[in-house]
Amino acid sequence: MKDAPREISLVADGLTYRGLSWGDPSAPLVFAIHGWLDNALSFARLAPLMEGCHFVAIDLSGHGLSSHRSADASYHIWDEIPQLLKVIDQLTHEPVAVIGHSRGAAVAALLATALGDRCSSLAMLDGMLFRSFENDNGATLLRDGIAELTKYSSRPPRIFDAVEDFIKARSRYGFTRENAEVLVPRALERVDEGWLLRSDPRLFAASMVKLSDATAAACYESMDFPVMAIMGADGFFTSEGARDMIARIGKHAPHFRQIDLAGPHHFHLEGDVAGLASILRETIRERRAA
Repeated sequence: MKDAPREISLVADGLTYRGLSWGDPSAPLVFAIHGWLDNALSFARLAPLMEGCHFVAIDLSGHGLSSHRSADASYHIWDEIPQLLKVIDQLTHEPVAVIGHSRGAAVAALLATALGDRCSSLAMLDGMLFRSFENDNGATLLRDGIAELTKYSSRPPRIFDAVEDFIKARSRYGFTRENAEVLVPRALERVDEGWLLRSDPRLFAASMVKLSDATAAACYESMDFPVMAIMGADGFFTSEGARDMIARIGKHAPHFRQIDLAGPHHFHLEGDVAGLASILRETIRERRAA
């Protein structure tokens, strides 16, 4: 797709979701969900390679140019799903290919579950929907999560003196300078004091509860469409334990593939982006022809 991205704005349950759209709006929809503290520009290099698709990447609530949630709300991965369903309803009533990166992969898996037969495929990029670890203590999670939500709810928005300071901060989360710069237009806002970080501070709070193994398994078992866990060769899921966790998806999702591609955690920005686009396009074509 040679066209420049178009800004889009959609309202669901009083929240405004801003995002970017590439390609012909009448083509099959590919709906992309970014990772923690990222934004729609996370897909700026992948989207132009998705010829024949209407590629939409949104800023999740609390991120980029989208609304922050109300003071009584939280940012669990499932909180987003009712609104994302309504956003998709405004874009199409045809089958949707869902893509998610990192934390967004878990959100995407829940969204695909909720879509049911309206989902044509799910691609989880260096992330997945997985169970709580066996040594998680539910009471501790709840107490610590509430404490963190209280802490971050009262934290003032972060202001950087310079864009360079934001780029250095992002490097702690696996970003190169080039890729951090990609996010800047939607991540920062120029204010009198410097550069305001647009993301909601509450996003730093840990989850108060986590999904059970049985719940994650039931979600995967419901997916009667292609499910892919596409991992960066140098990403976050290279340990033996992580590989076992990925393999377990195949025991539940009936049409599962696990694929490794060159690159780090953000391989859809700085890895084998062309290879990723080829895999996604081929899956969409196969599903459309079936």
